[in-house]
Amino acid sequence: MTKEKTGHADMGSLTDKPTILIAEDHPMISIMLADMIDQLVTHSEIIVVESMEKARAIRAEPDLVIADLDLPDSKGVGTINTFAVLFPQCPKLICSGVLDKNLAREAERAGYFYVNKASTYPELLRALQNLLIQAGVLDDVPKGAEKAANEYHSNIYAPGSDKPLTWKQVEIMRKTAEGLSAKEVAREMDISPDTVRGHIKEIFLRLGAKNKGQAVDIFIRAERKARLLDS
Repeated sequence: MTKEKTGHADMGSLTDKPTILIAEDHPMISIMLADMIDQLVTHSEIIVVESMEKARAIRAEPDLVIADLDLPDSKGVGTINTFAVLFPQCPKLICSGVLDKNLAREAERAGYFYVNKASTYPELLRALQNLLIQAGVLDDVPKGAEKAANEYHSNIYAPGSDKPLTWKQVEIMRKTAEGLSAKEVAREMDISPDTVRGHIKEIFLRLGAKNKGQAVDIFIRAERKARLLDS
């Protein structure tokens, strides 16, 4: 794969439209990973597949692969070995909640990086940075990486929660509170309705809400409290 370098302010040098494959069957995780990559690489093609069958259909080797070990049709060592055969040249990152010693040895032997899904946002971001550097997508550690990590999460929390909304989730909730539908929010933010719905499901979890009306109410009160604390 031929790569043409182009400049990018505060983010190192980037390849022209690098292709990043995310193999993950949990939509919340794939959305989160895609959002992180968007912060580091503004011009990239992100392909998300939910199964090994769909990964096999990818014709050209991507610039890098991010994979969960447990896909619906592929588990553990099988996932490690299959991706190693399908895409032998590009760097690969396992993003999984569990990796025992045997799997760790197999992954290391196949040249994989590893990060735990339960890691903090900065830890996940650093793992992605390292992978992007290894893939040649970034020349060096982005100067704005720490700023991006700090700015990714807002200061808006649900009562009793220690997990704030992301700024993208805040934008979605502000538009939702204005009465916009998922399709209308998607159109205004230039993302897909499915992506908006996926964010809303995560927002419900973070706010402890059971429905949209309750989520909007909690959000408005939490945002008002955050503004008072900042004033």
